[in-house]
Amino acid sequence: MNFKERFLTAMNHEEPDQVPVMGLIMDPATVNKILEKKPADFVGMLQKPVMANQIKNLLNSNRFWTNMYYGNTSGALEAAIKLGFDANWTIYALMKLTKDTQASVGWAWHDPYGRVWDLGADEDGSMNVNYSRALLDTEEKWEKWVAEKAPLFETMLRNVAAFHRKLVKNYGDRIYPIGYAAPGPFENSWQPIGFVNFTRLIYQKPEFVKKVIAFQTDLYLRNLEAVMKSDVEVVLGGDDLGQKTGPLMRPELIEKLYGECYRRVADLVHQHKKKFVFHCCGNIYALLNKFVEWGFDGIITMEPTAGMDLGKVREQVGHKLVLIGNLDVSYLVVKGTQQEVEDAVKKAIRDAARGGGYILSTSHSHPAVDPLRLKWMVEAAHKYGKYPIAV
Repeated sequence: MNFKERFLTAMNHEEPDQVPVMGLIMDPATVNKILEKKPADFVGMLQKPVMANQIKNLLNSNRFWTNMYYGNTSGALEAAIKLGFDANWTIYALMKLTKDTQASVGWAWHDPYGRVWDLGADEDGSMNVNYSRALLDTEEKWEKWVAEKAPLFETMLRNVAAFHRKLVKNYGDRIYPIGYAAPGPFENSWQPIGFVNFTRLIYQKPEFVKKVIAFQTDLYLRNLEAVMKSDVEVVLGGDDLGQKTGPLMRPELIEKLYGECYRRVADLVHQHKKKFVFHCCGNIYALLNKFVEWGFDGIITMEPTAGMDLGKVREQVGHKLVLIGNLDVSYLVVKGTQQEVEDAVKKAIRDAARGGGYILSTSHSHPAVDPLRLKWMVEAAHKYGKYPIAV
């Protein structure tokens, strides 16, 4: 089987020749190490006033941003191919570089939804980006932002479609690029407003919250449609509905606020005759049956440091969901020994791979993930993941 046949066979809960391996390679630090490239000192350049303004003008040009972002993602696919992955996720994001006095380096990314992303650099100089805070902490700010940013949303959606089509065209014969519509309706609802504000508004201004969710659902469905124009058979979506000990909200409240939204998401993907895999971090045992009920085809992450055990997940959902992930990114693929990586791969295969429906992957990605340990993971999957499973 080739990589695509292997992946799709597993997605159909059938046994391929071997367990597919999916990469979540995205961070520039990881990509630079795999491809042996030196990172640009982007944060350092922003500390020089003359260069900073030039960089801002370049990056805030849609054409330059799109070309640069495509280049970064094509690098991630090249890295995944080099390590032997069958598939890798691809995510489009649109950011605007903005002077920001609250940011540690005086500059931050502001995204179209109203989020602030702080800039930083790791020890090798590669840039890292993390969600920092909300810009739209009142109803008035949200209303004004949505009205003013309407043209930016349209630009973003055009970019999403072109980005994923181009990646599949240029890489689809070498690896399976899984388009990821992100962030999802839940994160797009609360992150631009702030979690404390959002949860307060659920009770104080429920009609406003309904309006926000309806807007973000409609926009997200358009985002998904743009991703699906790449013509791959599987797409990713997601929201982090969990934290380390359980869901961020009561499952009943999540169902009340977002149940219909997620049903619409699954229905849209299925109307296009594609499969939908949902990315969700945290301890989500209490939501697994909801994912089945909403119509999802698979889930990715199953974060082990949040108590998610792959065998227990398989026991709970059977083959109602394809399972992707569960290998630890806090220690295993950062500092783990080769034996520890092999043992974790064997356990994952033993727990979930029989009968198909399992795709081996880390539970997430971040700049400290070590390429050598990813290589060990792929090698172990090829060694122990052949069907019939014998580990």
